[in-house]
Amino acid sequence: MGHGNSNKLYITHAEHAGEFGQHSASSSGYKAKQQVPHPRAQTPFDCCALSFQPFEHPVCARNKDGTGFVFDLVNIIPWLKQHDNTNPITKEPLSPDDLIKLNYSRKPSGEIHDPISFKPFSEHSHIVAIATTGNVFLAESIKGGRDLLEEIKFKSDDVITLQNPHGLPSESPLTGAAAVAMAAKNEEKARPAIPKVVSEAKKTIPWNISPYSTGAPGASLTSTSVDPQTQSSKLLWDEEELMFEDISNPPKGKGKEKDVGKRRAYVRVITSLGGSLNLELYCEKAPKTCYNFLMLARAGKFDDCIFHRLIPGFMVQTGDPTGTGAGGQSYWDTPFRDEYDLKGAVKHDSRGVVAMANKGAGTNGSQWYITFRATPHLDNKHTVFGKLVGGEEVLDTLEKLPRKEGTERPAKPVRITEVVIHQDPFETYKTRLANKLARRTAEANEGPNTTQKTPNDNINWFGVKVGASDEFSGSSPGGSVGKYLGNKRPREQEGVNQALPVEEFKKKKRVGFGDFEGW
Repeated sequence: MGHGNSNKLYITHAEHAGEFGQHSASSSGYKAKQQVPHPRAQTPFDCCALSFQPFEHPVCARNKDGTGFVFDLVNIIPWLKQHDNTNPITKEPLSPDDLIKLNYSRKPSGEIHDPISFKPFSEHSHIVAIATTGNVFLAESIKGGRDLLEEIKFKSDDVITLQNPHGLPSESPLTGAAAVAMAAKNEEKARPAIPKVVSEAKKTIPWNISPYSTGAPGASLTSTSVDPQTQSSKLLWDEEELMFEDISNPPKGKGKEKDVGKRRAYVRVITSLGGSLNLELYCEKAPKTCYNFLMLARAGKFDDCIFHRLIPGFMVQTGDPTGTGAGGQSYWDTPFRDEYDLKGAVKHDSRGVVAMANKGAGTNGSQWYITFRATPHLDNKHTVFGKLVGGEEVLDTLEKLPRKEGTERPAKPVRITEVVIHQDPFETYKTRLANKLARRTAEANEGPNTTQKTPNDNINWFGVKVGASDEFSGSSPGGSVGKYLGNKRPREQEGVNQALPVEEFKKKKRVGFGDFEGW
């Protein structure tokens, strides 16, 4: 534990004060190391040495001793024009042609790191740049004399030291902007310190967070193509999938399982024939398909759509905004999964079944059809998501429409003028969820509430009032500890002398331990 040749399991004051090395807690004392200010020590590695602000276009001004200062191009060029090409730090001649463009490697979060070892830069890092390529590395990554990013060899003279906190010179007078910064820093130290009230806002936890990790730290540990991740992050459930699961599962409670009407949607498809088709959508059996239909209807995607395909005795098809039968996208602009394999999926077992049209497994879009009869051969191929509950005469009229010769298109185009949504369980779910999150936010803003006493809070489960004035007195029977100490014995309460004659008392045989009268 100790330094030097000591085998002690503790550090002495002399060791801690700097006899064998400087420690963080011993910044003062006669053996403390002399701290010499240095220009590079005052400039963060990711900031411009002229403006002391994070740079966006970094360039390097090389010095004669092999070191260099980093400037932002938008700051150093005006300075050179105004001050006759003079280095703002060393006051030596510096022309725009002498500036070397630097290439920093950054993580997606913006943090600068070494492109070879992926170690992040810090104020304790030894940072160097290659003059021929402008790439910036840690000093440990260029020991082979080759730029591993460009596969170019370089000489030792091409290495520019941008930051080396472990190799600072013993004396380094401040000049230029660094001197101004040091003077300002000394003035701040001279001022009395004012305690700052730090109020850290509590990070909001998403409502759809899962107990599982995203796996990013593990992936970055085992894969070289993933940026290193040191902090674990939770996986977020998809909000729509949570909504679909909530609609699919029956509510718990007496009689609530039978109330499926609240989990279904009811819409009215108004046609140009003068009537309408009333549809009931099975949101609890095909939630994603029904949600796609309802969202497209709300967006007006079905308005002015024609019934482009008609086969009497089979079905009539619509839902294509282009009217060709080859168009139509889903609400998510990508095909979505089938739901005919879910538990309790509906079959093509009667007339008026509403189902999705597709061109293969998992290719659902916006087109749908209504059957004229039972079509069991379509089961496990198309997702049934509703049925016709009103407008049989309109369906009969559609079936009797004449078709163009040699085609399956009606001779006279029949259009959907409007889709009216009367009940939507998904909107009810969203409203309920928004109210729940609003209450949760309000409770979090109010802070912990003090519990208010109710009239029956002072009665324990024995039925005895807690906190009464005579609770702890031994003279009155109650529900507290020691309530039996002041009670009189039954013989004394009756007032009857039950004493036996001496002879009879002596002849009486005692069994057990007695009656404990002496206690």
